[in-house]
Amino acid sequence: MASDDRTKSMTPAKDGNTDKKPGSPAMSDYLQAPRKKRKSFVAFGMGPNLDADTISAIQKFFATQYPKLVVLTVKSPDELVKLASRNIVLTLIDDEFAERGETLKAVRTLKEKRSDAPLPTLFLTKDVPSLIASYQGHLPLWHEVDDYLSLAESPRHKLFEKIKSCLENRNQRRARRFKTNIPITFQILDSGEHRFQGEIVDFSLHGAMLAAASNTHRFSTKDQLVIHFPLSQYVHGKADFFRISARVRRVIISGDKAGISWEYLTGEKVGTLTEVLTTIVSAGLSRAAASTRQRYSKFLEEPSEADQAKGKDSRKYEY
Repeated sequence: MASDDRTKSMTPAKDGNTDKKPGSPAMSDYLQAPRKKRKSFVAFGMGPNLDADTISAIQKFFATQYPKLVVLTVKSPDELVKLASRNIVLTLIDDEFAERGETLKAVRTLKEKRSDAPLPTLFLTKDVPSLIASYQGHLPLWHEVDDYLSLAESPRHKLFEKIKSCLENRNQRRARRFKTNIPITFQILDSGEHRFQGEIVDFSLHGAMLAAASNTHRFSTKDQLVIHFPLSQYVHGKADFFRISARVRRVIISGDKAGISWEYLTGEKVGTLTEVLTTIVSAGLSRAAASTRQRYSKFLEEPSEADQAKGKDSRKYEY
């Protein structure tokens, strides 16, 4: 019977290979079968001086926490670029993987070839200022998805937290942040009275994202700040400026933006922050409502063709 012949043709040969000659039923079935789920990879470019304990810990972390990810050891920038055809979900790059300019150029090429989603990169470095300076010249467009870790200053668990954050991109903020563009000045404690220009680009009851004005300051996780906030613009009847202490918790790899948390909040300061946020949210809702009214106003002002026809019919009966 035909079914018997077909079953026979799909039976593996003794050497374990199926008959996949062009035109054969086995080849037809092979081509029509559902594709296997695409594997995901982590590209790990390690330098010659990266200690064996760190390498082993990284490999063990992926094996236990992300067993479905395959870690590929990359030996050169050229090899890294060739991985563009693979489903790379993270690039993990050691400082001494290659000459920094070549490394960043290869990372950029790999990112540019990814059209489906941003490709995060975690840099392992022993020289943070030098990395940030070089990064600015090669990869500024990707600073929101990339991160770095100072190997000399960070315990092992921080490395795992960074890897997890890059892979899962989880929002761990304690409160919702609202987009803003509030110009402020800020001081760095223990560095004199000089005030830097900046802008709060998002804002919550527990912290904010602070951007320094062009070339005024490069943030560090050691920075403790005093923010001078233009309070009278948001809360009537209050002082012109509101001083609030803050601490840098995370520095965006470009160096000119930092996630900060508010420090030493009294009950009065919490109340003031709540008033400011209420004003910002209310103003945003008012703008959204005005935009919606404007968008639909033309439909309210211009009668439809049916209404116009109905108006003409009603005039027939006017005396």
